[in-house]
Amino acid sequence: MPSSLSTTDLVTVVISLVAVLVAGLIGGRRGRSDDPTQFILAGRSLTLPVFVASLVATWYGSILGATEFIITYGIAFLVCFGLPYYVIAILYARWLTKRIRRSEAVSIPDQFRIVYGNRAAAVVAVMMLVITIPASYQLSLALITQTFTGWTLGISLIVTSAFSFLYIVKGGLRSDAYANIVQVALMYVGYVACVIVCVTTLGSFNWLLAQTPQSMLDLPGPLGWMPIVVWIVIALQTFIDPNFHVRAAAAADVDTARRGMYLSVAAWIVFDILQFIVGLYALAATGTSHGAQSVLHTAIQIMPDVWRGIYIAGVLAAVMSTLDGYALVSGTTLGHDLFPGDHQGRQTVRLRIGVAASLCIGGVVAYVLPSVIDLLYRAASITVPAVLLPLLCSYSNLAGRVKAFIVYLILVPAAASLCIMILQGMGLLLPVVAEPMLVGILVSVVMLLIIIVRSNIKSTPT
Repeated sequence: MPSSLSTTDLVTVVISLVAVLVAGLIGGRRGRSDDPTQFILAGRSLTLPVFVASLVATWYGSILGATEFIITYGIAFLVCFGLPYYVIAILYARWLTKRIRRSEAVSIPDQFRIVYGNRAAAVVAVMMLVITIPASYQLSLALITQTFTGWTLGISLIVTSAFSFLYIVKGGLRSDAYANIVQVALMYVGYVACVIVCVTTLGSFNWLLAQTPQSMLDLPGPLGWMPIVVWIVIALQTFIDPNFHVRAAAAADVDTARRGMYLSVAAWIVFDILQFIVGLYALAATGTSHGAQSVLHTAIQIMPDVWRGIYIAGVLAAVMSTLDGYALVSGTTLGHDLFPGDHQGRQTVRLRIGVAASLCIGGVVAYVLPSVIDLLYRAASITVPAVLLPLLCSYSNLAGRVKAFIVYLILVPAAASLCIMILQGMGLLLPVVAEPMLVGILVSVVMLLIIIVRSNIKSTPT
């Protein structure tokens, strides 16, 4: 569909992307580039506006997937992808931010190393690497680029990945955070403009409600309650989201991190409502034939020049910001957690090599396995049960009790989730009977309770 965008639109998109690049490069000029703490955590100096912009922008990588969910399941989108994440982010802000900001750890595997030792850190680093390689976001960005340029998938992957690398490699998180400021502005301006054009061109909100099937506006709607419960549990992965952890650790102080997360929740609510409205208009205008790209087709049809370009730039920015964030944290896993070094200058070089390697690996995976999203979901279903409770315990007085059993507490829940997947793959267990992540978390909870009870018994005087 290269001809779907006018020359004015293409110029608008290019100018927007150049603004992102310039912001990232400007951010990279601040701070000492030879200091790994500067590269990974921006010197722990993110101010409130930068913190909020960075966290909000990084949150919306699956923006096309959200569209597909909306046009398929309706208002359940706000329950599955909105409400539980708001609640967990608030809990994160109230309980975890202070502990993370005051910890010396620069990453989740680093936290395991400090509290539990090198062996646990190595196991967790491998798991985190699997779920942070940005293959799915590279694929999404490449497919959008391919749609509007006509390039091959391979060329689109190379160009878009190289663009992200240009500024991330300069200044790490600080470059990413400065680029996020422009990206989040493009996201909100583009979606607000799309809503306005939809209302004025297609019809009012009353018209939209009349066009939308009632089942899409009721709960549980076409999705059903059990899948909604599963999606709510999946939201627990926020607790082990490395982008959350890195930004909490990089905030200027505890109050900045805490307030920043509260403000981010408010910003998410606004953007989720915008996504939901635009998704329903796309459903009314084009139906479900275009799937995840329904909103793009709707925007192409109804939005005027320039604004159409800004909207497309906003979609690209949403995906790119998350790609950048995961490239940075996976690069940190490679350059700091799996292959640590003592010399600061050399470690920074390793971090940059790690970012490049993560983008190369992600690009290859995205090209060879275009169904990578399903693979990453399965990886998360193994990693979340393995890491969630041990990580939360590491910030509490339970850390000493579980330390001797930490490798088992990581691997056994992961194995339980994997077994459920294998049984489902063999047709011996229906997905509606057991969700791998739920089973893994249940096993982790039971193991933790046994460890606590055992510890209490041993400490009780005879």
